[in-house]
Amino acid sequence: MWVIVLKKKYSLALQLTVILLVFVVGVMGLVYFVQTTFLDDFYKANKMKSLKSAGEDVALLIGEDEFDELIEHMSMSNEVCVRVVSNDDDLNYTGACTLRGIDNSTINAIAAEVDAADGKEKMFDNFRYQRHFMDKPEDVYIFAKLITYDDETVMIMVSSGITPLNTTISTIKSQYLLIIAIILLMTLILAFFISRYIISPIKQINSESKNLSKGEYDPHSVKTGSMEFEELNKTLEKANEDILKAEKAKKELLGNVSHDLRTPLTMIVGYGEMIRDLPEENTEENINVIIDEAKRLSTLVDDLIDISKIDAIKLELHKEDILISDLLNSVYRQYEKYCETQGIDLSLKCEADGIISVDVKRIKQVLYNFINNSLNYNNKEKQKIVLGSEENEDHLRIYVYDNGEGIEKKDLNNIWDRYYKVDKEHKRHHIGSGIGLSLAKELIEAHGMECGVESLKGEYSKFYFDIAKQ
Repeated sequence: MWVIVLKKKYSLALQLTVILLVFVVGVMGLVYFVQTTFLDDFYKANKMKSLKSAGEDVALLIGEDEFDELIEHMSMSNEVCVRVVSNDDDLNYTGACTLRGIDNSTINAIAAEVDAADGKEKMFDNFRYQRHFMDKPEDVYIFAKLITYDDETVMIMVSSGITPLNTTISTIKSQYLLIIAIILLMTLILAFFISRYIISPIKQINSESKNLSKGEYDPHSVKTGSMEFEELNKTLEKANEDILKAEKAKKELLGNVSHDLRTPLTMIVGYGEMIRDLPEENTEENINVIIDEAKRLSTLVDDLIDISKIDAIKLELHKEDILISDLLNSVYRQYEKYCETQGIDLSLKCEADGIISVDVKRIKQVLYNFINNSLNYNNKEKQKIVLGSEENEDHLRIYVYDNGEGIEKKDLNNIWDRYYKVDKEHKRHHIGSGIGLSLAKELIEAHGMECGVESLKGEYSKFYFDIAKQ
């Protein structure tokens, strides 16, 4: 029945109630069955074990001082009857019980059976004996054992009456029916409290979580009542915050990318129409403007594609060994002429060198993003950019330093976030996609390295990544 309940879409409270009821009824039914069916067998087994133990004790006590008193004490404390049978009258000890009245022929028959048994001992169950003052015979258990004492064979007999268990079993049945009824009632009460303190928070969390897609999850409206539900509530609260951030980032992405696309497209269309309408404007300078803006578009598209590959875990790294000095020289030459024509002091400062294993194309892309970022946010008359490397205790550091605008402390932890822009007004003066730092960070981490930034507002910025020493 509980399998059917679990398969169907019933409430958790109902399912738990049914499971508890079935479990309790099953356990109590099993106990009831065992107690009423096997009680007689358990009783018999325990009686026989007790008789055998008593017989072994008597065998050890023979010959001890005050043997009669010891036997009487054992008879009273263990509710057994003890008799020691011997040809010597002095050893014919008998406890005050029914074994006293067994006739000699019966004693001899018992002794013969014991002598023929393995170990010279035997248990007689349901031995029927009738006392002289009783109308009906009595059923008893007898344990008999032959031992040798003073060069003579002695038979130890220990017996116990069989208590009728019919009345006991009937009492147990009545008790268990009452116990089952009480436990069923307690189970229903327990199910009520489970529903109130466990199911109710689940329902509240489920109801409130339907607002997650809109970023409107309210954790304060949920009464958790336990540590686990409190943790779940906090997790959903965090998810709600992340959704709001993602929604905000999406809007910023649309604004950033649309602006980054619109600006070069406007330049390309404007200069193209000017060259078409005014042939005399078909100059190398104007054509270079179109080419530069097209390159800006290409850079933006490439960055977006790279980020999508990283998200889909499709970005492949093709590592090769290269000297740090060769890597920095290659990047430096790429910007040397440009910075010279713009009056920017670009210098190379390679203080630490060594062979590193990286995807050269991707690491160059990181450095290009760092340098482009320095170019975009440096409006000082004497612009200075340093591309360099240095050595620390356990790693080599490659960095790009500039004496530009610097970054506010409150923005330092956010500049690596995707689509985050310190410059909200899109004041762009050089080629760049607006998502370069986020992409640079992900490329660095894809290599198993760490990146960071040091900056002082109005003074400088230093972007870097660390490479563990080989």
